Amino acid sequence: MNNNNTSFVIISVILIVVSMALFYFLVIPQFEKISIQKSEICDLEYKLENTTNYFNEVKKNAEELEKIGWDGAAKKINANFMDGPFFVHNMEAYLKGLVARSGLYLKDLKIEGVSESFEVEKEDSKASGEDKVKEVNVFLDLSGDYNYLRNLLDLFNKQALIIKISEIEINTGNDGSEFQSESVVTSYLNFKIKGNIPSK
Repeated sequence: MNNNNTSFVIISVILIVVSMALFYFLVIPQFEKISIQKSEICDLEYKLENTTNYFNEVKKNAEELEKIGWDGAAKKINANFMDGPFFVHNMEAYLKGLVARSGLYLKDLKIEGVSESFEVEKEDSKASGEDKVKEVNVFLDLSGDYNYLRNLLDLFNKQALIIKISEIEINTGNDGSEFQSESVVTSYLNFKIKGNIPSK
């Protein structure tokens, strides 16, 4: 009896140890793999949701641009500003018109960095030695009332042509008056505006 009980206990202990070893070496790694796969699935679902939201937002923006007639505005911009030998002349007339609408006095206007070729560089055929311009630098020297400057910035903001302002310098006018606050505005101020316009 004792021998049978002892052998039964030994066999039971061996079976328990083998079961634990199998559980540790076979089942636990599978659980870990399943949890890793679940986490990867969650990441992919998150990425898919973000990508879907992004493309829905792009589609919505494209539809809004179509509603406001962006195609026509883009064609006007490309025809009048982005190509041809009259680029500088057209840009000067355009900017002078905006300044006049704002009420400011234009003392000086410089447009720099314009390419000589006005040709669009293609990926498959890159011409060597040609100057390719991605942005055109604009410098405006203006004078007038501070409120007129705000009018000009509002006009820039409403244009289909993107004008990125990088620097605005405000100085008092030649009459020696001082700029005190937004509520008390001098009648004569000097403004220097630097910006750039994306080009082909």
